[in-house]
Amino acid sequence: MTTPIRQVLRPVLPPHISVSSTPVHRASPAPPRGIPFFRDPAHTIPTKWNLYRPLLRILSSSSTFSSIHREIKIRWRETKGLTSVPRVKLFLNDYYELLEYLKSDKPKHKEEINKLEIRLKEKHSKIDLKEIEKMKIIRNVKEEKPKMTGSYHRPTLFNIPLPRFKPQPISIGSTIHNRLRSREKRMLKRKEYKSLLIDMKLEIGFWKSLQTTSTSSNEISNSIDLDWIKSKDPRFPGGWDGLIKEEIKIMDQRFIKENLRSEMKFDDALLDRIQRAKEKKTKWWKGIKESKKDDQSVSIAG
Repeated sequence: MTTPIRQVLRPVLPPHISVSSTPVHRASPAPPRGIPFFRDPAHTIPTKWNLYRPLLRILSSSSTFSSIHREIKIRWRETKGLTSVPRVKLFLNDYYELLEYLKSDKPKHKEEINKLEIRLKEKHSKIDLKEIEKMKIIRNVKEEKPKMTGSYHRPTLFNIPLPRFKPQPISIGSTIHNRLRSREKRMLKRKEYKSLLIDMKLEIGFWKSLQTTSTSSNEISNSIDLDWIKSKDPRFPGGWDGLIKEEIKIMDQRFIKENLRSEMKFDDALLDRIQRAKEKKTKWWKGIKESKKDDQSVSIAG
C-alpha cells in the first residue's frame, strides 16, 4: 500500500505507459579526442611518400642539384615541429611546386631550378665559410698553451700539489671532476654494503637462535652437521660476508690513498718552477705599469 506522499511524488504518465517500461536515458559517450594533423597518418604518410621521398629521389639521381638536395634536408629538419596549419600548408605548397618543376621538361621550369641551385650554392658556401672560421677560433682557443701564474694549487683529496695554470688544462679539471664523482659513488656504495653486512649478521644470528632453541646443547656438541653456520660454502671461502668485507676493504684503501694525496707536499723542483713563474709575472706587471706612466707623462707634457 502506497502512502499519499509517495503517490504525490510519483510521475504523472499516460495510462498506456507503465513505470517499468520507460526507457532509461543514459549519457552519450564522450566523442573521441581529435588527433592533431601533424600526427595523423592521413597527413604524415602521404607527405612522406608523395612529397619528401620523391624530392630526394629525383635530386639524388643527379649531382647538379646538390645544393637543393642539401637545402631540402635542412629545411625539413628545421620545420619538423611545425604545428601551425597555415604555415604547414604554405610550406607543403612550395615543395609541391618544386617537385612539379623538377618533373617538368619545360625550359622555363628548368631555368628556375638552375637559378635556385646557384642561389643556394652561394648561400651554403657562405655558411661553410662561417663554420670554418668558427672552428678555427675554437681550435685556437683549445691550442692556447696554459701558462703558470706563479701561485699554488694546494693538494686535495682529488689532486696532488700542482702549480696554478691559466687557463687550467682540461686534463686537470676532468681528473678532479672524475675523482670527485667516483668518491661520492664509493661513499654511497660503502654505506649500502655496511647496511647489507649488518642485515646478514642479524639474519644469521636469528637462525642461530632458532637452532639453539630447537635442539639441546648435547645434540649440538655431538653432531657438528647440525650447525650449518660453521659449514663453509665453496663458492664463498671467506664466509657468507667475505665478499662484502673484501669490497669494503678495497674501498677503505682508496679512501686512505686519497687522504695520503691530500697530505702531499710540494717538491723543490716544483717550488723552483713556481717561483720563477712568479718573478716573470711580477716583471711583466712592472713593465706594464711603467709603460702606463710614460704614456701619462707624455699626455701631460703635450
